[in-house]
Amino acid sequence: MKTYTSLNYTASSPGVIALGCFDGIHLGHQAVIQSAKEHALRLGLPLTVWTFEEPPKNYFFPGSVPLITDKRAKREQMRQLGVDTLVCVTFEKQICHLEAEAFFDTILVDRLNAAHIVCGFDYSFGAGGKGNVALLSKLCHNAKIGLTVLPAVTVDGQTASSSAIRQAMEAGEAERVTAVLGRPYSLRTVVVNGQKLARQLGFPTVNQAFSPGILVPRYGVYATRVTMQGTKKCYYGITNVGVRPTVGGETLCAETHIFDFNGDLYGKWVKVEFLSFIRGEIQFESLEALQKQVYADIAQAAEIIAIKFKKC
Repeated sequence: MKTYTSLNYTASSPGVIALGCFDGIHLGHQAVIQSAKEHALRLGLPLTVWTFEEPPKNYFFPGSVPLITDKRAKREQMRQLGVDTLVCVTFEKQICHLEAEAFFDTILVDRLNAAHIVCGFDYSFGAGGKGNVALLSKLCHNAKIGLTVLPAVTVDGQTASSSAIRQAMEAGEAERVTAVLGRPYSLRTVVVNGQKLARQLGFPTVNQAFSPGILVPRYGVYATRVTMQGTKKCYYGITNVGVRPTVGGETLCAETHIFDFNGDLYGKWVKVEFLSFIRGEIQFESLEALQKQVYADIAQAAEIIAIKFKKC
């Protein structure tokens, strides 16, 4: 997959274009890209996804919309979905003031050379988001460009959306998030040094920081699945998200105890998938009380994993 970040990217030949912000690449987004891929195969054309690095709202209110997927994860998901070219640009002044008709003519026709366009039912474009699928349909008809508009994808009667995923993850509804994303919400970062206190209490952990602007799950303990650099094997464990108030912590981190694993992971990347919420973060009266609760958390997580998830 070829990736471009310039607003001035120009396609060398006609193609099928999938449009959307695609933060999270949930089941609704996947439906759009899959439909676009099918059209591309039928027409014998390449598939291009045109999207933004972040939701446009973050241009006006920086950090107001936490990202479900970072740049690396977004690109990897696109690659797995069979996208040929990803044009992922920064929402900035130049495009912010581009009227809907100008966006269509300049971006979709002149630069992307669209032969067929695919988007979701709620797609908007142009200055102020004033362009909608009705206008897009009219413009495509006049330009003799094919258009496919996908209906909402629902999960348990609710529309799959990035905002719904954010709300669910911030509430600790990890299993709901998995259903809408089609995979668990995950954190993939390099392991950093911690206080090593957990090791002294009998359950060594790996510590990870959340990148600025990334969605942070509800503070608390989760049953998690773990993969790591250097091996294709996966493990299960428990992860605490929060500031560790019992030990006077102030810095947000994810602290994971990996079941049945011994090894040095400092400086290596680890991917933690959030499977099920166990409890909220608690400030305990003593380290002994914390230790007792963590062992109870480990037992509860192991039971949940044994019932609901396949062995690694």
